[in-house]
Amino acid sequence: MQQSISGQFKRLIPLVEELREAEGWQNKLAILNRQENVKSFFQSSSPVLEWMEGLAPECEVVLKAVIAIGQAPHILSSGKWPSDGKSRLQALIEQLLAIEKFYHEIGGVVGYHWMVLQFLDCQRSPSLSQAEVNFHPPRGTDISEESEEVLKAILWGIEHIPVMAEIYPLGGAADRLRLYDEATGIPLPAARLRFAGKTLLEHLVLDLEAREYLYYKLYGTQCVVPIAMMMSPEKENQAHIQAICEEKEWFGRPKESFCLFSQPLVPTINNHGNWCTTGPMKLLMKPGGHGVIWKLARDAGIFSWLGGLGKKKALIRQINNPIAGTDYGLLAFFGIGCKQDKAFGFASCERQVKASEGVNVLVERKTDQGIEYVLTNIEYCDFSRYGIKDEPKDEDGTYSKFPSNTNILFADLNAVEKASLKAPMPGLLINLKKTSFLQENGRWKEEEIARLESTMQNIADHFALVEEQVIGNQVHGKLPAYLTFNERRKTISTTKREFSLGSSLLETPEGCFLDCLRNAHELLHDHCRFKLPDITETVEFFVKGPPFLFFYHPALGPLYRIIGQKIRKGKMNRSAELQLDLAELDMENLDLKGSLIIEATDPVGRRDAQGILRFDKPGGRCQLYDITIRNRGIDRQAHQTFWRNEIVRKECCKIVLHGMAEFCARSITLSGDVCIEVEDGYRVTAFQGEKEVEFLKEKIDKPSWQWKYSIENGLKIALSKD
Repeated sequence: MQQSISGQFKRLIPLVEELREAEGWQNKLAILNRQENVKSFFQSSSPVLEWMEGLAPECEVVLKAVIAIGQAPHILSSGKWPSDGKSRLQALIEQLLAIEKFYHEIGGVVGYHWMVLQFLDCQRSPSLSQAEVNFHPPRGTDISEESEEVLKAILWGIEHIPVMAEIYPLGGAADRLRLYDEATGIPLPAARLRFAGKTLLEHLVLDLEAREYLYYKLYGTQCVVPIAMMMSPEKENQAHIQAICEEKEWFGRPKESFCLFSQPLVPTINNHGNWCTTGPMKLLMKPGGHGVIWKLARDAGIFSWLGGLGKKKALIRQINNPIAGTDYGLLAFFGIGCKQDKAFGFASCERQVKASEGVNVLVERKTDQGIEYVLTNIEYCDFSRYGIKDEPKDEDGTYSKFPSNTNILFADLNAVEKASLKAPMPGLLINLKKTSFLQENGRWKEEEIARLESTMQNIADHFALVEEQVIGNQVHGKLPAYLTFNERRKTISTTKREFSLGSSLLETPEGCFLDCLRNAHELLHDHCRFKLPDITETVEFFVKGPPFLFFYHPALGPLYRIIGQKIRKGKMNRSAELQLDLAELDMENLDLKGSLIIEATDPVGRRDAQGILRFDKPGGRCQLYDITIRNRGIDRQAHQTFWRNEIVRKECCKIVLHGMAEFCARSITLSGDVCIEVEDGYRVTAFQGEKEVEFLKEKIDKPSWQWKYSIENGLKIALSKD
């Protein structure tokens, strides 16, 4: 097999070089017509020959490219031709044209195939291994503790929100999640996964909304950060993303503040160098990795669009990491990048050994110009190629020598656009792995397959620093790229695969939920001064369920320091549940046994006539002082999916605030199954009557109170009642 791959690879080198230099379809056609495989095919009796008559030159080029690389027997030939052969051929041509055009820099269809063979053959390695090179664990800014430097970075982040954009690569196929529509059984993409009651896409937008709300509360101006989303046709991902946005009415944001663009699917190739098919002229296609995002953004005019809006920097987040917005991590991360005017940045943390995560490294290598330093990423599937050992840094430890590449990135838009001209597909690699796929005949086939992938974080390879001599630790402050370190459970906990008993929690929704709960324990215990049960060991966690539940709207903070000023002192008994879907809350001395849910239909503001969310149109708010809640809460005998927030309860105290509604209660006990709904424009006050709790309902024209945010001593955000 190895010799066969090597032979194919070497045979195609002259053809790839010719096609790279060729201009125009006719010139490419002339080159392909000279190839022996093409000549032989046109001497055969294939039905495709008849269908190819009268094709446009570009269509002829891509079909002859498939023939030239020796794939006609796998794609175009069959013992029994389907009755819809011509329509299949047209669909195949469309797929091939997309590949030809997108990968034209490396030789189109032929270049794509040749590049995969190159990696399969292992004859050549990426540029980092072609020179004398050293890999060092990178240094960065530790943001895990609220030092004076970190507090400044948080404020820098808030200050720079008006010049920020957000970019979301949403191509996740979620194969390992086994995510299906319960009604139809149709496979679903990662964006449709419901975590903590909301889709993963909604989590991204709500995190952004919380940062915008924080900026509004401090500076009195509402910013709308534009969002660019790269999607994939895999599992109709593009249609699902569009549908979620429409279902949520674009999340109360102007529709024109979104720009959706799609990445092309690419052919898969087995370890014999043959393209994988599911039937005659039906290619098995998969997304080509997130590294295409920069070229696509340039081709689709994303950089021009953002530049026209006055945006200079961008935060890049992947969809399968819902905890990245926890506390101040993102604000401090991109605050440093903006203040120091960096070209690129990595938000990093400790990496667990054997995790399917790349690592951040500082590359040091000799060049003709001097010593070159690059802060970049190496993917886990490339460790052996670069000599990276996936082993703990400390004996008997669980974390590796190099920190995790979390795919939380910072980018200077002008810098990455320029870099994308030099490196349209950064970090090329293949990841050969066993995959099961459904064929047209209804049978499943398992095969080792690969596809050419590109990594978005490796655009950093092109932000180098060159020095005349080795400068050691002095290099870190001078690099065009930077890195921050934060606590792992506040940085990355992904929802990539389905959990099975006995396996690791790493990369599962259950593991992510457990990290969320640990973060909630820190927030409530350390910042809100709550008494609450400790988080149990993992086995007990799954047998008995979580010791408590706490979900909240990110605009309640998002900083723990802010939430700790809104929620002060309290107690949650074992199995208690607290859910707070609002931003304006003043709560002190809560004693909770059972379930308490406070839900505002408009958590941060109301929508205007055009459906745009306005922070200056106040939403619901709640005041609770010295309140005791007693009910039977969660039904621990019923089947529960806690990480989805799909919960069966025996009893619950629920407060629903419609529009600009207020609820206030002091020194009362609410017992049993209670639902209190407050209409828009009303304030309800609950108080202890002679025999039972009574309610006073009043009409209001504006909120009776609100939190006022200010910066105390130039460092800390302080709240006061206004």
